[in-house]
Amino acid sequence: MGLFDLIGSKAKVKTANKKVLTARETEDTTEAVKLFSEAIDVYSLIPSDSSAFKDALYNWGMALLYSARLKQGDEAKELYEEAGKKFSYCLVAKEDYLAAALDWGVTLIELAALQDETKKAASYALAKEKLTLANSIHKGVASYNFACLHAISGDFDACKEALELARDYKNLPDEEDIINDADMQVAKTQPWFNDFIASINAPEEEEESKQDQNDEENPDGAEYSKTKMRTDGYKVEYDKKD
Repeated sequence: MGLFDLIGSKAKVKTANKKVLTARETEDTTEAVKLFSEAIDVYSLIPSDSSAFKDALYNWGMALLYSARLKQGDEAKELYEEAGKKFSYCLVAKEDYLAAALDWGVTLIELAALQDETKKAASYALAKEKLTLANSIHKGVASYNFACLHAISGDFDACKEALELARDYKNLPDEEDIINDADMQVAKTQPWFNDFIASINAPEEEEESKQDQNDEENPDGAEYSKTKMRTDGYKVEYDKKD
């Protein structure tokens, strides 16, 4: 691929990324659908032999994921499935592609909610596999997503443990997002849930005490969550992607 073609491809990806960002920020659903569709069309035009294709592929998957959240029924399922394919290709290209592994897991959890029991079980199993991969790449990064899986399956002890890990690794969504998360609705009925929510905003000295305890448990000085996290209102997203 020539230099001008490469520059052109990178410019197209940048333009598509801006459309996705604008779509996510607007409260106009019709406009968001239109922008996501336009971005997806642009990503599809990037040649697979371009060095810009890797970035396009991941963001293409994210645009499909966001689009699926605005649709219903078979149309939503098709978009989720296409998003999963894009993330799978990312992992073929780079087996330790953290964002692709994590977001594929999220995609599968959301897809499963729309499927029949047979396909649902398979999607949840694959989601667990991809989230486990994400955790192996960056310890604790998928803790909240695992909490959702445990809540869905009714394993509330494991859900509580995973939520606490997500809190300790500072990988929790905003408090309001946790409370409103569809996957957490059953977990909210558990007697420990309100205490957990209260613990998110525990006094600083309590947090320092926990940190001292962690230091004792990790005498080698190992530090986790070096990647700064932020929430997008759904699950966890990165300030800095692979």
